[in-house]
Amino acid sequence: MFDNVTLKVYGLPKNYILSKKVEGVFRSDENTFSGRIRNMGIYKNLNGLRIYGSLAKYLQGENITPLSRDGFRQGIEELEQDIGLSLKTAILTSVEFGTSITLSEKPFEYLNLFGHTKRLTRVEYSKWAGVETVSYVSKTGSFEFTGYDKIKEMLDRGQEIPPLFANSNVLRLEYRIRQRRGIIAKFNGDLLACELFGERIYQKFQKLFYDDYKSIEKMGQLVYVDTSKNITPSLIQRLFAEQYRQSNHKDCQHFLQQLDAAGKLSPKSRERLRAENKRLGNDIAVSDKSPLIKELDGFVYERMRFGA
Repeated sequence: MFDNVTLKVYGLPKNYILSKKVEGVFRSDENTFSGRIRNMGIYKNLNGLRIYGSLAKYLQGENITPLSRDGFRQGIEELEQDIGLSLKTAILTSVEFGTSITLSEKPFEYLNLFGHTKRLTRVEYSKWAGVETVSYVSKTGSFEFTGYDKIKEMLDRGQEIPPLFANSNVLRLEYRIRQRRGIIAKFNGDLLACELFGERIYQKFQKLFYDDYKSIEKMGQLVYVDTSKNITPSLIQRLFAEQYRQSNHKDCQHFLQQLDAAGKLSPKSRERLRAENKRLGNDIAVSDKSPLIKELDGFVYERMRFGA
């Protein structure tokens, strides 16, 4: 389930000769060049060699099919042969861990229900047909969790859809660490490319992915009245408010953004409001998850538990 990576090799051997498989080579001076092998970008300067791109595309020709630990190992070994250089000491400076999930409905139906999360900033890209991409980004930009319509992305780029995914609704979910300092923060030090083969590191990425997914507030819950309790006008108003928030969460967020812009809602007040909304959702009535979120939760749990 690893995909896009950036690898940095320091201290190149003095006798290293550029492989003939590197295409489109452009040299700016005798110590600096850029080129590519298949879809993988190659850049060299006095500081070392940087390799970046999708290992799944490099190995399989597409990245809608998840790349397993063994697949990642195979990709690294094949890349070593192609560039004529050992990557045993290559340092990971960015990495993407994701999965493609085939669902019953179009991906935008699920992405529409992705609300906010406490630690990350929500960014949405949408068109008239609905939400196409939802990203959650950390303040430093080191971490990101993204969901998008994978089939639409591939069609927009003119890529061939594998027969297994033809006429399917595929939601792509990705956990990304974009900077070396982010990797150091999560793993208490640098990661080597070969360490991604190990079960412990793989399980750590599964946990990071799943924790971020679970932290996203999922909307569209169906609120109903517990008639065994005393029904008061106050309770009915609260039920109406919670049902409106679940069904029209974008309108609610737009209203809060207006208050933010006017300086009427401090970060502390926003957190108190989120805590109160969560308490109301749990306490004033029993709420059923949206059937779409139930479906998605089940697939995500299965992938992160067993890997695929």
